[in-house]
Amino acid sequence: MDNPPSSSSITFYDFLDKMRNPASLDLVRSIKSFIVSFSFYAANPDNDGEKVQDYFSKMEDAIVDHPLWASATNEEIDCAMEGLEKYVMTKLFSRTFAASPEDVKIDRKISEKICLLQTFLQPVHLDIPAVLRNEASWLLAEKELQKINAFKAPREKLHCIMSCCRVINNLLINASMSENQLLGGADVFLPVLIYVTIKASSSW
Repeated sequence: MDNPPSSSSITFYDFLDKMRNPASLDLVRSIKSFIVSFSFYAANPDNDGEKVQDYFSKMEDAIVDHPLWASATNEEIDCAMEGLEKYVMTKLFSRTFAASPEDVKIDRKISEKICLLQTFLQPVHLDIPAVLRNEASWLLAEKELQKINAFKAPREKLHCIMSCCRVINNLLINASMSENQLLGGADVFLPVLIYVTIKASSSW
């Protein structure tokens, strides 16, 4: 049986359907013009990020006032903005993620350090309790995190991180039930997340 489309996919396709409506021509022109404008100057992560956020803020006002969303609820407006974010950030992905030489240099240094950690890091080094050393759960959490490079929109990347965290949280809950003691809080959660993140980085 095929998996049903995710809610984020439905939101995105709803947004695209709205943009195909002739009444949205002014919005479509604005979006295309904004994307093209990035080709006119050199990449600057700080300025580019601010420019994108300013544009999203202006577009939210435009969507709220647009006839196509005249009777839209706040949730529907949020969905439209999520669709807009995915469309714009997918188009600008190569420009906004590790676009500058400095970003690439920093990423390379971090990757080198993570590779060194992978050669020796063990759960005991992070004081992870034995009851939480569940390889099956860790592998599942790693797989959720490794999906992050399959997406270009920030919100979808965040969903991958949240899915990883949910797996770890479920591990804590199950361990607490089996041990009949509370295993929660950042002091327990964070070391597992750090370990999983370092191990998952081997495929990035």
